[in-house]
Amino acid sequence: MFSEVVTRYVDEALAQGRRRGSMKFPGKLPEAMRDRSIPPVNDWIGWKAIPTTISDADLDALEREAGLEFPPLYRDFLRYRHFVGLTETGVRFERHISDEWQATLRELYSYSREYMLDVGLLPFGSECFMDAGQACFDTRFRLPDGDCPVVFWDHEWVGTPKEIGALFSSSRKMFECLYMFAANDLNFIYHDPTYDDDALLPRKRELLAQFLAIDPEGAGGPARDYWTAWGV
Repeated sequence: MFSEVVTRYVDEALAQGRRRGSMKFPGKLPEAMRDRSIPPVNDWIGWKAIPTTISDADLDALEREAGLEFPPLYRDFLRYRHFVGLTETGVRFERHISDEWQATLRELYSYSREYMLDVGLLPFGSECFMDAGQACFDTRFRLPDGDCPVVFWDHEWVGTPKEIGALFSSSRKMFECLYMFAANDLNFIYHDPTYDDDALLPRKRELLAQFLAIDPEGAGGPARDYWTAWGV
């Protein structure tokens, strides 16, 4: 069985993708992941998530290559569904395509070793508001249940105190927070007064406060400045 905190987020993020009509991809896909009910547009084809056949042995092998253990909930995440993309809010997960997922993660590890893996940061995606760099599990501060804080590595601040920025206090809180974002089609993290309706600001602020309250020791604590920096 997979952890409910993982399945709830993934299922809701996929449902949001369907609502938004964003389940299209401009590349090759395994036949099992193609959704022919979605009309292609130019080179963009429809995709669907499918159950994985990933084993614990597969993940054990990747852990050995990375030299770091995965947080338990991240193992569930990798073993639950193959997908092209999920809701992006601060964090953009690496594509998890059925015939490419191992190569995708190996490539991520190969150029992350010196600055991340070798110091205990396990990359799993990227920070997507600033395109700062990789989103990582910070295994230097392992929690009693094996979980880890979630941070981002900022390539523009290497060697400075700003090189590593906080995002969430744990992967559990990350999945809980991202579930809330996926369940609300209003983007309550970002507001641009030039383009966005200012009448939506009170509701955005209400939702943002709820988001921060889910993780008072992470998103609502050390990472608060990050999450409140986008105009809401």
